[in-house]
Amino acid sequence: MTPYPTLPYSHNGFKAFESVARLMSFTSAANELNVTQSAVSRQVKQLEDDLNASLIIRKHRSIQLTPQGLELYKTLQDNFTSLESVISSWQDPKPKRIVIKAALSFATRALLPKIKEMNERYSDYEIVIIPSLEEDEALNTTDYDLLIFHTRLKNHYDNKSNFSLLREEFMAPVCATNITTKDTVLDDVLQLPRLHPTVDHLDWITWLNNEKYVPHQKVRNTSFHSLDLALSACLSGQGATVTDLLLILPELERNFYYCPRHTTLQHSAWVYYIHQHTHSSAINELVEWLQQEAKREIESLKCLAKTHHWGGIINQIN
Repeated sequence: MTPYPTLPYSHNGFKAFESVARLMSFTSAANELNVTQSAVSRQVKQLEDDLNASLIIRKHRSIQLTPQGLELYKTLQDNFTSLESVISSWQDPKPKRIVIKAALSFATRALLPKIKEMNERYSDYEIVIIPSLEEDEALNTTDYDLLIFHTRLKNHYDNKSNFSLLREEFMAPVCATNITTKDTVLDDVLQLPRLHPTVDHLDWITWLNNEKYVPHQKVRNTSFHSLDLALSACLSGQGATVTDLLLILPELERNFYYCPRHTTLQHSAWVYYIHQHTHSSAINELVEWLQQEAKREIESLKCLAKTHHWGGIINQIN
């Protein structure tokens, strides 16, 4: 005689029901189990028949668990969790990772130069960096420990739990140093073809409007839909672009990019925030380190500004 006489012969129905009850959706459960929705529905119906109990109330656009369904779901959830724990204990320990998802340009220009130091600081962890293109899409996922994102909705994230300001942008026009001479001034750079990271030309428009600049002649525009492409075109001598100087700080210090003397640095409408999804001593310390790095880079930019007599908001920072 079987020791569990009231249990159904097949346990597939339990698995299907647990997925439906957890997700509250036959469609989502089918996607999770990689089967058709009708297959999930049949398995749950067969389970109800085997148990002689109604587990789910099927409505037009939703479902609801019956009291028996809720009791069974909680029991299955507890036991599946215990099974997962036992089986996981047999496996080799998973490698420890720190997953940083970051806005694409920040990932390539601000994080990559820090890889060596991060590896030294967190030698027990594998550093994983994932580029992100869309702020809202990234925030709706959970596949990261830290998210560094670029947003115009500063007021939306201020004083919000797990969100902290990293830094603002410091915008100014630049071109490749190798196409300039010792006599090149700001007005010369503004006559160069303009390279844009977005099709709305917002960075150039904002900077020029704030400067109340009156154009002397029509200037050629080229849009790339990518800051990295615009900066690469700029560095190859194709024209000038307005960019966040902190993103090109190493190249500015090595004199690859040229920002003319007496140029005004401006904040943009965009700021960088950190969202901390995971809380641990390592992640907490990483957030503090990244904020310290941002402050250090701003101090370096202030030194460059003093050398090149750049004005604007850089001189208003204590």
